[in-house]
Amino acid sequence: PTSAENSVNPPQVDSSRPSTSIAIRLLNGKRLVVKINLDSPVSALGQHIGTQAGEDRYVLTAGYPPAVIEDLGKTVEEAGLKGAQVVLKKA
Repeated sequence: PTSAENSVNPPQVDSSRPSTSIAIRLLNGKRLVVKINLDSPVSALGQHIGTQAGEDRYVLTAGYPPAVIEDLGKTVEEAGLKGAQVVLKKA
């Protein structure tokens, strides 16, 4: 594997622990669905997004009205992202 997309290995889901699916809307409008453990840090979403976000800097937003997710050290559950839609916005 030599392409940039194959160079990032997202964390594996541990099926023995609770997990959820999160829909991520990329800057280019593409949609990505990520399965992730609830106790994984929000920063792990960045590993799933990897190079698919392109070269632009971005922030993660979620909720309504959309709010920037500031604390990437929180778990997915603590951040209230269980079953959520996360939208990338240019930073």
